[in-house]
Amino acid sequence: MKHLVILALLALSATAFAGPKEKAEAQKHVDKATAAHQAGKYDVALTELQAAYAVDPQPDLLYAIGQVHVKLGKCDDAIVSYEKFLATKPPAEPAAAAQEAIDTCKSQPPPAPEPAPEPAPAPEPVAPPPPPVEHKAFYTDKIGSALVGAGVVSMVVGVVMYSSAVSTLDDAEAAPTYAKHEELVDDAHMKRNLGIVFGAVGLAAVGVGVWHYTRYNSEQSVAVSPTTSGGMVTWMGRF
Repeated sequence: MKHLVILALLALSATAFAGPKEKAEAQKHVDKATAAHQAGKYDVALTELQAAYAVDPQPDLLYAIGQVHVKLGKCDDAIVSYEKFLATKPPAEPAAAAQEAIDTCKSQPPPAPEPAPEPAPAPEPVAPPPPPVEHKAFYTDKIGSALVGAGVVSMVVGVVMYSSAVSTLDDAEAAPTYAKHEELVDDAHMKRNLGIVFGAVGLAAVGVGVWHYTRYNSEQSVAVSPTTSGGMVTWMGRF
């Protein structure tokens, strides 16, 4: 409570060192400092005491400023204020109190340094975006289109020849002579066999062409499904 007594005495000592105007202004700052000190607002009390000292530099204010520095945990600043107070040759009792405060501050360990802020974690590397996939239309595949086209033509030829074979067999049934009948039958069998060959080759060419489409564009797919009469080729892709 010694520092509160000092603050109370400051109001009296102000009359001895200041003119009327300075005395009134310094007293206002001292009153505010006393109220702030009692409320635990030591930073406000320090500011007001320093303002009072600037108006009327009384030695007792240096002691009070040192006391507030101690409250704020600033022993180095408090020692500076106490030593300035001792340099004014105060009476024995305040001088002894100031020296005791200096010795107490010097005996205290220095404040622990503030921990260094932890370094911010390095941002995770961002993977580069995948290269754009080029989607090519199936009809730009010349090899696949040629195979499919040739296959379709071959299958059409096979169908035509097979139909012609059936028609020739019908003609053989109405042949006027046996020799003519045999001739027409042989001709029908040849057309039928050629029709089957052309049809098989055409189907194979279409299948290979569709497979080539799927290789040309990976988003395309081909599937072969068995049926009761053979098989069915299905193809899906991006046009």
